Amino acid sequence: MHIKIILRALIPVLSIMFSVPTFAQPSLKNRLFKLAIEAIKCEETPNNGRYCTYKFDKVLEIGIQDVGGSDTVVGFHNSNINNELYAVLYFGCVAIVPGHAHPKKHDLDYGALISPKTGYIYRTSSECRASLK
Repeated sequence: MHIKIILRALIPVLSIMFSVPTFAQPSLKNRLFKLAIEAIKCEETPNNGRYCTYKFDKVLEIGIQDVGGSDTVVGFHNSNINNELYAVLYFGCVAIVPGHAHPKKHDLDYGALISPKTGYIYRTSSECRASLK
């Protein structure tokens, strides 16, 4: 009888305990988003407007010249599908996606997107595409 009472009290606690790691551990997508935010370095240049680089260690490097201007240029300085991350142009945004060397399983929506118009990082393609208008 006492075991039934203990189990009734313990089962909800255990279910909460086992669901906590999903909240405590950031998802792969959130970790990539944070990594992308940390990768940004922007500066104003006299002739070419705002120039931003996005450097992910030695794995990936992107440069955007004249961010938000009329002559925006996106440069893929180092992007290789065989690395952990690489970049592609996706609906006008630069998408950072997993490459062949990525060590973990990930969802189909795993990635981060850079808007050449704002220079900001977005979590979804719809947010990034909205920034282009």
